[in-house]
Amino acid sequence: MDRANAIRLLKALVARGANSKEPMANAWITQVALEIGLEGDQLHSAIAYAGTQNWFEDSNMTGRTLLTPAGEGAGELG
Repeated sequence: MDRANAIRLLKALVARGANSKEPMANAWITQVALEIGLEGDQLHSAIAYAGTQNWFEDSNMTGRTLLTPAGEGAGELG
């Protein structure tokens, strides 16, 4: 389920314009997750799973996360 939710989140982010070149605000990621029905433990598990797959990485900007090329690809292909 974590994998499926992570992919749902990536698809939603990519559909809304996220890419591997621009860091995303963490608040925006949470907002998109809520819009697709992920919250609480589901949200945290999806983000944690995406992190273990190297689909997200910390940005050098506070409060922002970078979608990796692999994460962008997973969101495009699902």
